[in-house]
Parts: sequence; C-alpha cells; structure tokens
Amino acid sequence: MSFKNKIFKKYDDLVLIENKTEEDILRSEIKLMLEEYSEKDSNCYHLLGLVDFESDDWEKHIGKSIWNFKKAVELDENNFLAQLHLAHCYHDLKQLDLALENYNKVDKQKLKEFQVWRYTKLIEQIGYCEYKLGNEKIGEEHFEEVLKWYKKLPEIDRVVPSELIECLPKNHRIVTEIKKIETYLE
Repeated sequence: MSFKNKIFKKYDDLVLIENKTEEDILRSEIKLMLEEYSEKDSNCYHLLGLVDFESDDWEKHIGKSIWNFKKAVELDENNFLAQLHLAHCYHDLKQLDLALENYNKVDKQKLKEFQVWRYTKLIEQIGYCEYKLGNEKIGEEHFEEVLKWYKKLPEIDRVVPSELIECLPKNHRIVTEIKKIETYLE
C-alpha cells in the first residue's frame, strides 16, 4: 500500500471512531503524515481541510481549512467536494455572500451523481443564502426544488431541510408539505 493510500485509509478509520481521545490522536497523525508528504495533490489538500473542518474545534482552524480547500480546487477545478466544503466553511462563518459564490461553483451534476442527498442539500443551502441575503423569491424557488426532491427521494436519501425551515414561516406551504412527509419536523 502506498504512503498516500495509508493516509487515506487512516482517514477512513477516523470517520468510524467514536472515542474522542482516539479521534484526536488519529487526526494529529493524519495531519502530520499529510504535512510531511511531498507529493500532495488536490485530494491531499482536500483531506487536510477536512481533518480540521470536521474537528470539534473547527473554528480555531477554519482559516487553514479554507486555505487547504482553495488549494485543492486550484490544483483540480473538478474537485467538486473541495469546492463544496469551501462553501460550507464560509456558510459556517456566516459569510453568506462568499458561501453563495462558492456553492454556485460546485458541479451540480457530478454532485448529484455522487450523492443525491448532498445535491438536494446544496440546493437548500443556495436557497438559504439567497433568502438570507434578501433575495427571498430566489430562495423560495430553490426551496421549491428541495421540496420536489424531498417528495420523490426514498427516506434514506433525505436530509432534514433545517435551513429551509429556519427561513420560511411555519405556516408556509413548503414547510407544511415537508411536515406532512416528516412528522418529526415539528
């Protein structure tokens, strides 16, 4: 197994760990291995960004995550997941203009083929940014698309549309229809 594959295998292990101490140790090992790896490609920088972004203290490392995601996209503009995670960083920082800009750069077709639930969530997040930035009509159009997907997706491929619910009034038709589908959203 190549050194790069060992790094990615460790990351796969990290995702499965439930013990915080073990997780922190493995996270540090992965970061050290990646930092020492001299042949970093887009996927390596993406992984470096994820290791920090997915940590409990992500806010402390968000600048590094942004830098690594940007580097990943710079090295491979087709790395749609790095582009998506870059947008998530800005979203979490409440920099919705930058989040929207980066969400709109994600290759939606590739994301849909990869995981339809991520695609649906992307549409919701674009709608959220538009709505919160004062473009409520455009936001609602995106939320309408989310509702259409929500109706036709099997339960396993649905993600609770929490941002849609946060934006729209509780008695809005879209929210009401989603609540009919998922009674626990009340």
